[in-house]
Amino acid sequence: MADGTGENELVDLRTALARYEGSASAAALDRAFVAAAATVATLRGDRAGEPADATEVRELMAQLPEFERLVSRAVEEAERAACAGAAALWQWFGLSSAPPSWDEDERSGARVIVACACAPLQRRGAAWLRPRLLRLAARRWAGLLTDELAASDEAVWRRALGERYESVHRRYAPRSRWRTRELSAVLTHDESTAQALRTRLARWLSDSGDFELLPAELEAAFAQTRTPERLA
Repeated sequence: MADGTGENELVDLRTALARYEGSASAAALDRAFVAAAATVATLRGDRAGEPADATEVRELMAQLPEFERLVSRAVEEAERAACAGAAALWQWFGLSSAPPSWDEDERSGARVIVACACAPLQRRGAAWLRPRLLRLAARRWAGLLTDELAASDEAVWRRALGERYESVHRRYAPRSRWRTRELSAVLTHDESTAQALRTRLARWLSDSGDFELLPAELEAAFAQTRTPERLA
């Protein structure tokens, strides 16, 4: 830094960043975050203990190329993890389409969130960071997944609902005089159910991502909008 303030912290950050880039280990990334937080705290001075906002962290990244580089590396790791999660979700449903990834707005949002996690690290850190990264694409991905399910055949619903399928299909699928139609037809013709599913999927993506809980969330979306009032 120009006046020599924080030079030791900056050297530590450069060293930690180089070690992380050489190993790509989670432990090395954690150490780089600690070093970045110390450097940022020195630069912020008396305000080091106060949470930084988006404008300030953008200014900090512009002032500290090493900090900006660390944020970029961390966002790359986070995006890889998010994409792996999307691929696992699409595979769980047995969908043949390409799973989603972050778009540019989500990637930009991740940069700000990751940078904010360092300012200050003690009040934010990993526990603060993780749920905010999970929420970044949750609503958009939930919408894409709902559209996929609305266009899917009954085999996808059987796979997703498992032992719940027969009960859900019997209670909530559209019926005519001659037959009971597919569950996908509910999403196609009943926007309230489609919206209930989007909301539940977004919350699932943001909160747990636990596949054991997902069949219950799917069933609950149908029950929420298609249970007769006298039975609700």
